[in-house]
Amino acid sequence: MTTTNTTAAPVAKKYDEQQRFEFLLYINNHIICQRYFNIRDYNEDVIQSLEMKELIDAIVGMDNDGFGGMGIIPKHLKNKSIDYSWANFNPYYLQTEEGNKNIFEKIDNFQFEIKVDKNSVAKAQFSGNLFPPKVRYAVDIKEIIPSIMTEIRSYFSQKNYNKVEASQAL
Repeated sequence: MTTTNTTAAPVAKKYDEQQRFEFLLYINNHIICQRYFNIRDYNEDVIQSLEMKELIDAIVGMDNDGFGGMGIIPKHLKNKSIDYSWANFNPYYLQTEEGNKNIFEKIDNFQFEIKVDKNSVAKAQFSGNLFPPKVRYAVDIKEIIPSIMTEIRSYFSQKNYNKVEASQAL
Protein backbone atom coordinates (compact mmCIF):
# COMPACT_ATOMS: atom_id res chain seq x y z
CA MET A 1 0.00 0.00 0.00
CA THR A 2 1.39 3.38 -0.98
CA THR A 3 0.42 6.75 0.34
CA THR A 4 0.84 10.11 -1.31
CA ASN A 5 1.39 13.36 0.46
CA THR A 6 -1.19 15.84 -0.87
CA THR A 7 -0.20 18.67 1.46
CA ALA A 8 3.22 19.30 -0.14
CA ALA A 9 1.89 21.16 -3.20
CA PRO A 10 -0.20 23.76 -1.32
CA VAL A 11 2.67 24.48 1.07
CA ALA A 12 5.09 24.97 -1.83
CA LYS A 13 2.60 27.23 -3.63
CA LYS A 14 2.06 29.32 -0.50
CA TYR A 15 5.84 29.62 -0.03
CA ASP A 16 6.28 30.77 -3.65
CA GLU A 17 3.59 33.43 -3.21
CA GLN A 18 5.25 34.76 -0.07
CA GLN A 19 8.74 34.76 -1.58
CA ARG A 20 7.96 36.65 -4.83
CA PHE A 21 10.59 39.30 -4.18
CA GLU A 22 14.36 39.06 -4.04
CA PHE A 23 17.41 41.23 -4.10
CA LEU A 24 20.90 40.30 -5.18
CA LEU A 25 24.27 41.91 -4.61
CA TYR A 26 27.13 41.01 -6.96
CA ILE A 27 30.76 41.96 -7.35
CA ASN A 28 32.04 41.54 -10.91
CA ASN A 29 28.95 39.42 -11.71
CA HIS A 30 29.60 36.99 -8.81
CA ILE A 31 26.80 36.75 -6.26
CA ILE A 32 27.69 37.99 -2.78
CA CYS A 33 24.21 37.98 -1.26
CA GLN A 34 20.75 36.86 -2.36
CA ARG A 35 17.65 37.23 -0.21
CA TYR A 36 14.02 36.28 -0.81
CA PHE A 37 11.28 38.11 1.08
CA ASN A 38 7.65 39.13 0.95
CA ILE A 39 5.92 42.51 0.76
CA ARG A 40 2.50 43.31 2.15
CA ASP A 41 0.24 45.54 0.09
CA TYR A 42 2.51 45.39 -2.96
CA ASN A 43 1.58 48.03 -5.54
CA GLU A 44 2.65 47.06 -9.08
CA ASP A 45 2.71 50.72 -10.16
CA VAL A 46 6.15 51.05 -8.52
CA ILE A 47 7.79 49.31 -11.49
CA GLN A 48 7.15 52.25 -13.88
CA SER A 49 7.61 55.05 -11.34
CA LEU A 50 10.14 57.72 -10.47
CA GLU A 51 10.22 56.33 -6.95
CA MET A 52 12.10 53.28 -8.27
CA LYS A 53 15.10 55.53 -9.00
CA GLU A 54 14.84 57.03 -5.53
CA LEU A 55 14.83 53.51 -4.06
CA ILE A 56 17.93 52.48 -5.99
CA ASP A 57 19.70 55.70 -4.94
CA ALA A 58 18.76 55.06 -1.30
CA ILE A 59 20.33 51.60 -1.48
CA VAL A 60 23.37 51.96 -3.79
CA GLY A 61 23.69 55.67 -4.61
CA MET A 62 27.21 57.09 -4.39
CA ASP A 63 26.57 60.84 -4.57
CA ASN A 64 23.02 61.36 -3.38
CA ASP A 65 21.86 64.97 -3.22
CA GLY A 66 25.15 66.20 -4.67
CA PHE A 67 26.72 66.41 -1.21
CA GLY A 68 28.49 63.05 -1.15
CA GLY A 69 25.62 61.22 0.52
CA MET A 70 25.70 57.47 0.09
CA GLY A 71 23.17 54.70 -0.05
CA ILE A 72 22.90 51.91 2.51
CA ILE A 73 25.45 49.54 0.91
CA PRO A 74 28.20 52.07 0.01
CA LYS A 75 27.85 53.67 3.45
CA HIS A 76 28.31 50.25 5.05
CA LEU A 77 31.41 49.60 2.91
CA LYS A 78 32.76 53.06 3.80
CA ASN A 79 32.36 52.33 7.51
CA LYS A 80 34.11 48.96 7.09
CA SER A 81 36.91 50.76 5.21
CA ILE A 82 37.36 53.23 8.05
CA ASP A 83 37.50 50.38 10.58
CA TYR A 84 40.02 48.55 8.41
CA SER A 85 42.16 51.66 7.96
CA TRP A 86 42.30 52.37 11.69
CA ALA A 87 43.05 48.74 12.51
CA ASN A 88 46.02 48.78 10.10
CA PHE A 89 47.21 52.31 10.78
CA ASN A 90 50.92 52.68 11.52
CA PRO A 91 52.02 56.26 12.24
CA TYR A 92 55.69 55.30 11.82
CA TYR A 93 55.34 53.91 8.30
CA LEU A 94 56.57 56.21 5.54
CA GLN A 95 55.16 55.57 2.11
CA THR A 96 57.49 56.35 -0.73
CA GLU A 97 56.42 57.90 -4.00
CA GLU A 98 56.98 54.53 -5.65
CA GLY A 99 54.38 53.00 -3.33
CA ASN A 100 51.48 54.95 -4.85
CA LYS A 101 49.47 52.85 -7.23
CA ASN A 102 46.44 53.31 -9.40
CA ILE A 103 43.33 52.01 -7.61
CA PHE A 104 41.53 51.68 -10.94
CA GLU A 105 44.14 49.33 -12.39
CA LYS A 106 41.67 46.47 -12.00
CA ILE A 107 38.00 47.42 -12.23
CA ASP A 108 35.73 46.01 -9.51
CA ASN A 109 32.04 46.88 -9.80
CA PHE A 110 29.25 46.06 -7.37
CA GLN A 111 25.84 45.40 -8.90
CA PHE A 112 22.54 45.45 -7.04
CA GLU A 113 19.37 43.96 -8.51
CA ILE A 114 15.74 43.73 -7.41
CA LYS A 115 13.55 41.00 -8.85
CA VAL A 116 9.80 40.44 -8.73
CA ASP A 117 8.57 36.99 -9.73
CA LYS A 118 12.10 36.17 -10.97
CA ASN A 119 12.03 39.15 -13.39
CA SER A 120 14.52 41.95 -12.91
CA VAL A 121 12.77 45.27 -12.22
CA ALA A 122 15.77 47.38 -11.18
CA LYS A 123 19.51 47.07 -11.47
CA ALA A 124 22.32 49.47 -10.65
CA GLN A 125 26.06 49.36 -10.15
CA PHE A 126 28.75 51.34 -8.39
CA SER A 127 32.52 51.20 -8.31
CA GLY A 128 34.12 49.10 -5.61
CA ASN A 129 37.57 50.51 -6.34
CA LEU A 130 36.99 53.30 -3.84
CA PHE A 131 37.18 50.74 -1.01
CA PRO A 132 40.30 48.80 0.07
CA PRO A 133 40.66 45.35 -1.55
CA LYS A 134 40.46 43.63 1.85
CA VAL A 135 37.03 45.26 2.36
CA ARG A 136 35.54 44.80 -1.09
CA TYR A 137 36.56 41.14 -1.39
CA ALA A 138 35.32 40.21 2.09
CA VAL A 139 31.89 41.84 2.04
CA ASP A 140 29.60 40.90 4.90
CA ILE A 141 26.26 42.72 4.75
CA LYS A 142 24.33 40.64 7.30
CA GLU A 143 23.80 43.61 9.58
CA ILE A 144 22.29 45.83 6.85
CA ILE A 145 20.00 43.25 5.20
CA PRO A 146 17.02 44.30 7.38
CA SER A 147 17.58 47.95 6.38
CA ILE A 148 17.68 47.05 2.70
CA MET A 149 14.50 44.98 2.92
CA THR A 150 12.73 47.70 4.92
CA GLU A 151 13.64 50.28 2.29
CA ILE A 152 12.38 48.07 -0.55
CA ARG A 153 9.16 47.24 1.32
CA SER A 154 8.41 50.89 2.08
CA TYR A 155 8.82 51.92 -1.58
CA PHE A 156 7.00 48.89 -3.01
CA SER A 157 3.93 49.31 -0.79
CA GLN A 158 3.17 53.01 -1.29
CA LYS A 159 -0.35 53.90 -2.39
CA ASN A 160 0.53 56.50 -5.08
CA TYR A 161 3.45 56.84 -7.46
CA ASN A 162 4.71 59.34 -10.00
CA LYS A 163 4.41 57.44 -13.27
CA VAL A 164 7.11 57.63 -15.91
CA GLU A 165 5.65 58.26 -19.34
CA ALA A 166 7.31 56.68 -22.38
CA SER A 167 7.89 60.10 -23.96
CA GLN A 168 9.61 61.36 -20.75
CA ALA A 169 12.03 58.46 -20.72
CA LEU A 170 13.40 59.39 -24.15
